[in-house]
This record gives sequence, C-alpha cells and structure tokens, in this order.
Amino acid sequence: MSHIINAEAEKMQAFVQYAQHSMNIKTKNFIQFNNSVSKLLEEITMEQWLGLNKLDRITQLIENHYGSKSDCLEDNFEEDEFCHEE
Repeated sequence: MSHIINAEAEKMQAFVQYAQHSMNIKTKNFIQFNNSVSKLLEEITMEQWLGLNKLDRITQLIENHYGSKSDCLEDNFEEDEFCHEE
C-alpha cells in the first residue's frame, strides 16, 4: 500500500514540475489531475477502513465467545493453539 501512495506522490511531483516548465497547461488539467489523485486516495482509504472494520468484527466475535481478550490471548501461545471454552 505504501508503494502505491509513494508512486502517486512521485506522479504528483512530476506533474507539478511539468506544469512549472510548460506554458500549455490549463486549469482544467490541474482539476482533472487533482480528481484522479483524490479518487485513488479515497479508494485506498476505503479499503483500509473496510479491513479495520473486519478486524474489529473479528475481535468482537472473539471477545463475545471467549470473554475478554486477556482471557484468550497470551504472549506465548503455540502456533496452532487457540483459546478453549472452560
């Protein structure tokens, strides 16, 4: 994800440099470019939000089923070890 954002930032820098040296760039071009950057960042934000929402739901299910997080998760659990109901 960070690579995509970094690539977009580099694209923005290149566009600004081009605009500074070009006499043919119009306001319409800036608006179109801004809209494309905004759309990409909104999509990235939405994807991250959806992932966080899924994680929150999973955490809630675990807490509802096993009790509090501290009852279930320990620092030194085995790879295939899960919490068991008492």
